[in-house]
Order: sequence, then structure tokens, then C-alpha cells
Amino acid sequence: MNISYSRVQSYLRCPYSHFLGYEVGVKPKKPQRPLYFGTDFHRLLEVRSDPQKVEQVYKEITDTYYEIPANWQSDLGENYLDDLWSIFQDYNDVYNNEKLPSVTEKEFEIPIFEHKGEPYLFKGKIDELYLKKKNGKKTIKIGEHKTFSIKPSNSVLIMNTQKSLYAKAVKFLYGVLPDSVIWDYICSKPAPAPVFLEKSGMFSKTKLNKATPFSYVRACKQYNIEPEADIAAELMENIPNYFFRVEQDYQPEIVDHVWKGFLYQAKLIARYGKTNKTKNMGRDCIWCSYYNICYTQITGGNIKYLLEREYEIHNRTDVVTEERLSLIHISEPTRQAEI
Repeated sequence: MNISYSRVQSYLRCPYSHFLGYEVGVKPKKPQRPLYFGTDFHRLLEVRSDPQKVEQVYKEITDTYYEIPANWQSDLGENYLDDLWSIFQDYNDVYNNEKLPSVTEKEFEIPIFEHKGEPYLFKGKIDELYLKKKNGKKTIKIGEHKTFSIKPSNSVLIMNTQKSLYAKAVKFLYGVLPDSVIWDYICSKPAPAPVFLEKSGMFSKTKLNKATPFSYVRACKQYNIEPEADIAAELMENIPNYFFRVEQDYQPEIVDHVWKGFLYQAKLIARYGKTNKTKNMGRDCIWCSYYNICYTQITGGNIKYLLEREYEIHNRTDVVTEERLSLIHISEPTRQAEI
């Protein structure tokens, strides 16, 4: 059984959401833009040093986009592909001179305990690792990409469980605790283009203050206008609203504290995850992937029809015991209403 950072967070937020997503394997059919964008952006970042591979990956992303239903394309946005490409190009321009990571997309599966004969593995994927050896001493930095629509506060950057868990994973894998983590934040919406005023033949100064040099130059090309160097330079100060990095050192005692808490919660999942269907209802439910399921159940709607229309069951390849395998059969139409 795989236990990830995301899985523990799901169980802590709402046991019923965890049960549906991780025990049964219920997943929404319709793509969710933040996750969809993050996945596609990661795919491009992984090959960013090879222009041919970037072109190939972008073509695959484009083909996939046009294969999904039209209403799903609409949910992602009619300009989704252009936005993705613009943000990727801008990102490369911002960090053109930065050192590339030694390792990307480092997957790990670390045995942590057994429960009723079933092995439990701490599983995850580290976006980037920067490996360095100086005077015989190995040093490591972790790089993690995060997308955002609203710029995170400083407390969000500091109070983060994932960074400590991944530091522990690095210690298991390489024998040393990483020195620091580099949070690489990317806005999932491109900087707006300045508004062109036809009568004056100039850009609106009101709308210009949210642009970046990149969106300004693109707008100039669109209207066949020569970019002004002083305007582009002034707009440099807006770049951190769309791309910024924060490096944080690790404190070994905090890493160990977070790791112990993770193990405790993982063992609770092993014991009670398959039976705990507590609905932790509140104002945050609106953001949950399973909101429609709970709402339909509570209001007496047709849950079977909803499940068939909006959700699907994903195979659980990490399940090895019959006790948990039996949960997956809830996907059969005659039993869907039992969830």
C-alpha cells in the first residue's frame, strides 16, 4: 500500500474524501485546471534543456487537449494552450541563467512498516535535486515547483509539511539531509497584455501596470509596435507577481518531528482508512473533488447516475490484500449507490 504526503493530507481533511479517492479509487472524469496545468507544466519543465523534446511534449499536450470533450476544453479555457506556452516561455526567460538541476522527477518508494502482512511504502516524486560534492562532502538541495493563482503568504511558505517529508526521503535515498529546499512558484495565469487604445495608438497606462516585459513585448508584436526599452525595464518589477523563488534551510529537529507525525497518521490510515467514512463537512467542501457526491447523498439525489456521469474508478495497483481489493468492486453499477 502506498502512503504519500497527499494521501495523509486527504485523510486529515476529510476521511470520507480519503476513502473515496484512495481506498476505492474514485476520480472525477473532468480535468481540474490547476492540476491539469501543473501536470502539463511539469512535463515541459522536465525536458526544457532539449528544444526538440519540448516541441514533442507540447504537441502531445496539444493533441490530448483536442481529444477531450468540448465542454472540458471550455472548463480549462479556450486559451489554455496559448497560456501554457506563454508562461513556459516567460519562465525560461526569467531563469535563463540559472543552474539546471542534477536530477528531475525523482520517484521514490520507501518501506516504512507492515500492517496485517501488507507492506506500506512512503511514495512520492521530488521535482528536482541539486547534487554537489565539495572537498569530499556531499550536499543536496531540493527543488519543488508550485503553481498558484493567488500569491501565497509567507506563512504558507514556512508552514509546509511536504518539504520536511521530502527531506526525510532524500536522507533515506542519499544518506544525507538536504541543506535547503527551493520553492519555485509559477502563476497559472499569464500576465495580462496591456490594452491598446486605437484612437491614441498607445497602450492604456492603467492596464499596463499589471503587465510584465514579456506580455508587453507580445502585445507590441500583435499591434506591430516597436517596444520601448524604458517601459519594458519598468515592468520588470512585476515579474515576482508571476514567478518567484524562495529558498529555505532545513532544521533537522523539525524534519524528525514532522516525520514522526506522518508515520503516526499513516498507521491510522492502515488501521481505519478502509472503514472511516466520516464526512468532515464545512465551508471548504466546495473545493473538494467529491463535493457533488456528498451533496447528492445529503439531498437524496440519484447517486448512481451522478457516479456514472461524472466519476470513474481507477485501478489500485498498490493493493495486495483481499480485504482492500474488495472495496474496489464498489465500482460495479449495482453497488455504486452503496458508497
